[in-house]
Amino acid sequence: MLYDGNNIWEDEPSSSDGYRRDYADGINQYIDICNKRAARRRADYMTPEKLTHDLEKYRREFIEMIGLDAFTNASSRNHEKIYVGSDDVCRIYRITVYITDEIPLYAMLFIPHGAEKGAPLVIAQHRGGGTPELCADLNGKNNYNHMVQRVLKRGAVVIAPQLLLWSVKEQEFQRGHDIAYDRQKINNSLKRFGTSITALEIAGIRRCIDFGCEIPETDESKVSMIGLSYGGYYTMHTMAADMRIKAGYAAGFLNSRDVYDWQDWTYPSSAFKFQDAETAALCAPRKLYITVGKEDAVFDWKSAVSEFERVRKYFCAFGAEDNIRFNLWEGGHTLPDDDEGIDFILSY
Repeated sequence: MLYDGNNIWEDEPSSSDGYRRDYADGINQYIDICNKRAARRRADYMTPEKLTHDLEKYRREFIEMIGLDAFTNASSRNHEKIYVGSDDVCRIYRITVYITDEIPLYAMLFIPHGAEKGAPLVIAQHRGGGTPELCADLNGKNNYNHMVQRVLKRGAVVIAPQLLLWSVKEQEFQRGHDIAYDRQKINNSLKRFGTSITALEIAGIRRCIDFGCEIPETDESKVSMIGLSYGGYYTMHTMAADMRIKAGYAAGFLNSRDVYDWQDWTYPSSAFKFQDAETAALCAPRKLYITVGKEDAVFDWKSAVSEFERVRKYFCAFGAEDNIRFNLWEGGHTLPDDDEGIDFILSY
């Protein structure tokens, strides 16, 4: 190559690839070392004994980590409810709750026929690519294994919120909704303001609980939550933050952040404080049912097993070992066929 009348050395593009490879490999090795160091630091940060003595301190630090305080009392607008129709099982409504005055969160409300004062309230949370209609069997093929209908069958009032997770394109188990969004870009923006998409959506779920507790048929002391995949993530995280949830059922989610370090599932310094086991520990001594499938094509069940062993120690420290269940079953990324988990969360 000539530049300014001078011959410039020409190099093959691949001649220094070894250096680039060493650099990339070195970063990955460093992260592996950091993961091991963080695990030791996290174990010392919140031992089972420390948690039993200062549960609310750790809950407060969890809430601060995800940025949930940004949405405390952030809206003065009234909730809205519109009747949709009725089927053989229940009355169906669409509701709107306000996270802030600018952010309306939509959800579906299902009230079983014959429900009277004292019915449990269950928040049913869809997976990634999902909607309230899909997880309630209202519009076609899905992989929720009749999650909402199985809860309604037991006489519980159900609220199914819509999170920023719907599928834009039609897929096998997901209807397409031509409403584009960039979840990761939104999360990046929220993190600049000291909060997160997780905090925003937990705030929305909590508004749904506020609404549900005011329904004449429900008993506000009987609130539980069930969810698949992302819904399992939100079940554990909302329950960790909100003591009103007395029982949770997290399906197809529990795993290791060292392996699945998705951007909206990680927070500054979270490796030193709260990963899945520690978040689940904040649900103690309330009831928590965790299930993963050996044929799950999304998450490797092996990381769930090791993570659960850490969770169990926290519940044992509270003397609440009967309040934590782990079901490793032969199925895939869905709820198991049996009703053990649903019966468990409604048994309180």
